[in-house]
Amino acid sequence: MYLTATLITLLIALSSAFPGRPHHHQNTHTRRITQQNTPGTIPTVLTNIGLTTLVDSVVKAGLAETLSGPGPFTVFAPTNEAFSSVDPTTLDTILKDVNLLQKVLTYHVVASLIPSSGLTNEAIARSVSGENLRINVYKSVQPEIAMYKYLIQAITVNGALKIKTFEASNGIIHVIDKVLVPEPESNIIQVLEKKDKFSTLLTALNIAGLTPTAKNDGPFTLFAPTDAAFSSLPAGALDSLIKNPEELKKILLTHLVAGTVFSRGLSSGSIPVVSGANVKAVLGSNRVTIDNAQVIEPDLFASNGVIHVIDSVILQPPMPEVRDISMILNKESGLTTLASLVAKAGLADALSGPGPFTLFAPTNDAFAAIDSATLNTLLQDVNLLKGVLTYHVVTSTLAPTSIENELVIKSLAGESLRLNLYKKGKVVTINGALSLNVLEASNGIIYVIDKVLVPDNDKSIVKVLESKLKFTTLITALGVAGLKNHLDTAGPFTLFAPTDDAFKALPAGALDSLINKPEELKKVLLDHVVPNTLYSRGLLSGQLNLARGGVVAVTVNENGVKISNSDVIEADVVAANGVIHVINNLI
Repeated sequence: MYLTATLITLLIALSSAFPGRPHHHQNTHTRRITQQNTPGTIPTVLTNIGLTTLVDSVVKAGLAETLSGPGPFTVFAPTNEAFSSVDPTTLDTILKDVNLLQKVLTYHVVASLIPSSGLTNEAIARSVSGENLRINVYKSVQPEIAMYKYLIQAITVNGALKIKTFEASNGIIHVIDKVLVPEPESNIIQVLEKKDKFSTLLTALNIAGLTPTAKNDGPFTLFAPTDAAFSSLPAGALDSLIKNPEELKKILLTHLVAGTVFSRGLSSGSIPVVSGANVKAVLGSNRVTIDNAQVIEPDLFASNGVIHVIDSVILQPPMPEVRDISMILNKESGLTTLASLVAKAGLADALSGPGPFTLFAPTNDAFAAIDSATLNTLLQDVNLLKGVLTYHVVTSTLAPTSIENELVIKSLAGESLRLNLYKKGKVVTINGALSLNVLEASNGIIYVIDKVLVPDNDKSIVKVLESKLKFTTLITALGVAGLKNHLDTAGPFTLFAPTDDAFKALPAGALDSLINKPEELKKVLLDHVVPNTLYSRGLLSGQLNLARGGVVAVTVNENGVKISNSDVIEADVVAANGVIHVINNLI
């Protein structure tokens, strides 16, 4: 039996209070939780970690014996404070009705084991009560850590924050900061229809032809203006929009975000919306605004997403001139070489199509840096030219805010591209090429880069070495040391690769001595490996952590790059699992 509409409304209002900003750290709830060394069954562990309100409720509902059974179970366990935030009258009503209490509690239980690694973004889990639970994973920047943008995660269950995880002998417990409320499964349209303040929005969605989308597709996040929000528009504005369905559709799509973004996933900054524009979120100490609108009721759960109620219709300034990627290439003075090559390869029409595309666009200077013979070869072989150019294209829009360090994406040519963030995210590289500028297009986005990217069949570090003629000794040494397979299949790595001449420069007998001592050789070779991808744009004077432990000194100046006593004589040799810098001496 489902909760009454009144009870649902009251529970949502009281247990889903909008936080001033997302907290991606453990809060005071965890200070009351102490993990035991030996886990017992779920009720035992709940008792041991101090979740007394939940334990008492489980006993009262007659579920203790079930949750002590073989399982396995996954329990999303509200803290004592989560129960305390529920209105006492409402909580008392639940506690006096055993059937209602069972319904609420079993909504927090899944009859299978979901470890932390199984809590993936937009995953759906069926609760024992029969309703779905939606898992979301949100990432946020921790900018104070030098050199890279490190990302930390917040995991939510129907918007409730997962605080900590405990193992039990018959399952797993994820502690959360809210009480979850079971409701009949309702899509976004049905949730709006249950309220008495969205009649204008529902009418507008229908006129704009978006009702089927909001009902059947998703998941979406909808910033939902109330009837009062529409009434506050300038005189005649709403009537004008109603008479212009296409313009109305653009306005409404500005309120729709692809994906489920509960309040815990919101952070200050730009949010891409389905219309193709961006809205600006600002999280203050006690309010959240989306452009000109304030969120007045967050986290209304729907089967295909989430709704945040706002007090104004989001109105953005007129859109600038719409230009597709091909148009931009032809109008940008620094990209004329690329524009002519795109035309020659017969790709101009495709890049004028609906997309969306991400184009990594080499400048005129980048093409000029290629030797004339290579460029002539490209110009004479259309298929080869097309292969090179499509290596610069991704068939989706990669927004700057979605770029993470070590992000690997598939190009239209079928080979991978690796993106890296350096200097606290201020430097972005694509296969080592520096991103100079970002241009938005009507059908995608353009990153202007300073190098031409060369497809190489996704070769691993070992296969790249084997394709060269100057690493015979290094390849042999990697085999003897048992590292060849690791550098061929794992990663990402940065390898400072000594040439055959570098090995020959060793003192007489030194190489033979190392070959005869594989473990010593392995230590020496691991002094040349860094356990992440460091293109030259990411190298700074200082120290680098090595794969085997310890550090190596790096000097970067106008004369080039030194790694300990070795000069980098060829930088940024791209591999599928990292990058190679060629050096003239062993480290």
